[in-house]
Amino acid sequence: MIESNKKTYYIWGEFSHTDFTLLKKLHQRVNDLFNGPDFIVHLTLSGPFYDLDEATIGGIEDLAVTNKKIEMTTNGYGIEDNIFQSFYVQIQKSSELINLKGRLDDLLSITPKDFNPHISLFYGNIRQTLKQEVISKLDTPPEVITLDRISIVEIVDDVESWEVLYTYPLIQKLNAKLTLGRPV
Repeated sequence: MIESNKKTYYIWGEFSHTDFTLLKKLHQRVNDLFNGPDFIVHLTLSGPFYDLDEATIGGIEDLAVTNKKIEMTTNGYGIEDNIFQSFYVQIQKSSELINLKGRLDDLLSITPKDFNPHISLFYGNIRQTLKQEVISKLDTPPEVITLDRISIVEIVDDVESWEVLYTYPLIQKLNAKLTLGRPV
């Protein structure tokens, strides 16, 4: 990445502890083979945006406490000739996931783009044949992954400098009591 010192922010979806642990093991295995950078496994939901003020933070927090956890179905592995989508777990688009992304994009005034939901396991340039070889040696990813929180992430320079600033849990199930104020 080109060093810029310009702060940008993204919204990530993060996973239940069990799913995170399984995905982290896959990430470490692929990274060990390809010597890639270490990063937190995540699903990018929205961004970039450039202003992080109190209204934005509050809006994202409010959105989290009014949105249910999402059970996402995987579609195996995907590979591309794109550094940030080089090797990943494919996620099926669902109405719940598309709705969450749309609400975030609206809140952040981001023009919607083509959405390819995925969980990167490696960033970098590696020959497609090597990626295919690794896929044949990996266990299949979990069939269902639970997205149970959203995070605001600050991105300044390289992957190692990415920092999760705020994390908000998604709710287990909608409950009328939650509309009376933020949960404690």
